[in-house]
Amino acid sequence: MNEESMLTDKQYTGMLIDEFQRLERILKAAKNENAVETVKLINDEMKYLRLKLEPIKLP
Repeated sequence: MNEESMLTDKQYTGMLIDEFQRLERILKAAKNENAVETVKLINDEMKYLRLKLEPIKLP
């Protein structure tokens, strides 16, 4: 990987926040459809992202 293709911390954090927000939207739809197993999986993924974003305040 060369220096030009490496992400800055700010870019990486932005990507994680985008992914978290995407999961929030999917979670809402899954809850509306009573997709219990999907909700559990999404919650697990969101916990993982929260750990990565711990020092950062989520919107």
